[in-house]
Order: sequence, then C-alpha cells, then structure tokens
Amino acid sequence: MVQRRSRQGKIIDFESMLASQGEERAMGNMPVNAQGDVLGPNGEVVQKAEDRARAYYKDNPKSSTAKTSLKGAMPDVSNQTETKAEPELKTAEAQKTEADQSVMNAVEPAPVQEQPPTLTEERKIVSYKEVEKPNGDIEMVPVFEDDWSEDE
Repeated sequence: MVQRRSRQGKIIDFESMLASQGEERAMGNMPVNAQGDVLGPNGEVVQKAEDRARAYYKDNPKSSTAKTSLKGAMPDVSNQTETKAEPELKTAEAQKTEADQSVMNAVEPAPVQEQPPTLTEERKIVSYKEVEKPNGDIEMVPVFEDDWSEDE
C-alpha cells in the first residue's frame, strides 16, 4: 500500500478510496465506473474492464504483448564453431626478430627539448589561463611575463 501526502500533509490512500468507491460512476465523458467497467443507461455493468482489455488484444495482434529484446536479434549460439587451434608459441629469438622488424622501432625518437624554467627561478606571473586537458579537465596554468614577445 502506497501512502501519498497532500500538499497540506494529510495522508491519502488511493487504494482504499478506489475500493470503497469502485462502483461509483467516474467523472468524464465515458460511461465507466471507477474500476473501468462500462456502464449502461441505468448504471448497470455492461462490460467489465478485463473483458474489454482481452477483446482489444485479441483484435490487435500487433499490440505489444510479445516479449522482445531492445537490443535486436540475438545471434544463434549454434552457428559459432569451436576450433581446436591453439595460440602460436613464440621463442624469445622470434619475438626479438619480430620486434626488430616492427614499424614502431623504425621511428627515431624525438629530440630532447629544453626544459622550461622552473618556478624556483625568478619569473613574474602576469595572470592565469584555463587549459583543457584531453580528458576534459580544466587546469589553471600561470602566464609569465616572458611567455610572449611584443610582436605577437
């Protein structure tokens, strides 16, 4: 049983209210009671709500009664074949030969650049700027007097 509170803090139990008022005519332009049963001209039940729902789903086979996956069609497991192939074992010599032929080792290392002066040296901080890192973080980096020339 779910208890709801009104704006004034009073507890409202909709389930008990529905149970006590189930036979009363519902408000609106459709002739039904609070339980959803269709009522006749004198207030008698013409068709129960459950019967209306069953008739709808019987007449509309394309309705959403089938269980389907949101991910789409799942692959058939039987289509996958098992192979008895084992991973290729390599000796240390074969790995070394393969590493020597690698494209990565053919690239010359970049020349070592001069390290920028550290903060221990006397450099005057003029301001700070925001720098976005590749992961999206923002870092505040100091801007020094000698970081730009008058030509820029």
